[in-house]
Amino acid sequence: MNIDEFTVEVGDEKLSCSLTSPEKARPNDESALLLNINATSPTEHFLEAGHYVLSFDLPHHGERVREYGEGILGMGKALMAGHDPFEQFIADGKAALDSCLGKGIGTNGKIVAYGVSRAGYCYLRLAAADPRVRAVAALSPVTDWEMITEFADICSKSKMKQLRIDNWSDQLADRAIYLSVGSQDDRVGVDPCVRFAMKLFDKQRRELPEGTSFNQLHVVDSLGHSPAEYWCLDGTHYLLRFCE
Repeated sequence: MNIDEFTVEVGDEKLSCSLTSPEKARPNDESALLLNINATSPTEHFLEAGHYVLSFDLPHHGERVREYGEGILGMGKALMAGHDPFEQFIADGKAALDSCLGKGIGTNGKIVAYGVSRAGYCYLRLAAADPRVRAVAALSPVTDWEMITEFADICSKSKMKQLRIDNWSDQLADRAIYLSVGSQDDRVGVDPCVRFAMKLFDKQRRELPEGTSFNQLHVVDSLGHSPAEYWCLDGTHYLLRFCE
């Protein structure tokens, strides 16, 4: 395993990225590229299968905390100040992918993403904006920011309505999407996730060739917001199968 730390320029900011390569004997023309933030399980499985893993911090997380503060609260404050963190993430993702493609990684079209909670939302937004991202596994994903209390406390309802992920159902209709949410997840909510999935499935049924069915929705019997290990692995295997 080799880790290549590099930076890319995104506007007036330098974004730190980490590209992990499998053992030297493993990469080949079929090797995929996984985008992943802080989830060890998919990283290990993708490396074992001979694929690459790309990671970088979300805006207002890790090394990227600025004047608006850290985490979701920082993202909300930045949004209301006119600095959309999700558009920033899209720009970050595109620049990081450009760099990987320049290294000859991901040129076979096998670019996928795995994200939990807010990262799941961000990767869905990136896939909607960049057709190079062909599949996303989103576990316990934020799909409606009005459900997130600290975000809703500082953001206007009109802003949050515009951010609902089902607003991008059309752009995601030709992607492979895996969704898993706990039946008692009061943090992100079950209803908005199901609403998005149903809208996406309906769009695909009307526009894709008859019989096309590669998306999955799982409402699972788990407590709280953290996805159970079984579903973390299931989402990982979904992406690995897609890469085959």
